[in-house]
Amino acid sequence: MENVNGNKFFDSAKQRAANILKNQERLLNLMKASGAKLKDIDVSRLKDNKFVDRLKVIIRMVKAYKSGEYRDIRWQSVLLLVAALVYFVTPIDLIPDFIPITGLVDDFSVVVWVYSNLKEEIDRFMLWEEEQAIRP
Repeated sequence: MENVNGNKFFDSAKQRAANILKNQERLLNLMKASGAKLKDIDVSRLKDNKFVDRLKVIIRMVKAYKSGEYRDIRWQSVLLLVAALVYFVTPIDLIPDFIPITGLVDDFSVVVWVYSNLKEEIDRFMLWEEEQAIRP
């Protein structure tokens, strides 16, 4: 999935993401669901272990945005990050998640596409995180 634009399931995830961003409780529930699903993935069976790292960065970035700690990001980018998480936690999408390993292929594709398209903003966020870690 080179480009997820036009994927009706991702378009739906973007619409849901816009509504979730308006509600702190729903956003918190999405963060919890993302973390729980991430823990359930058997990374030893994955070809691309970077997927988990990318997803963790996206989760941290959305959490930092939600808390107000980090705001050096366009709203449209936050929308894409949240949409990627919505897509990830939604069991019925292009390839249903209940199909072992194969069911996550489209989730991987969406996360990789969003990550690649927001690479500059994600890199800035990771630098910000590093700066926060070294501050006394």
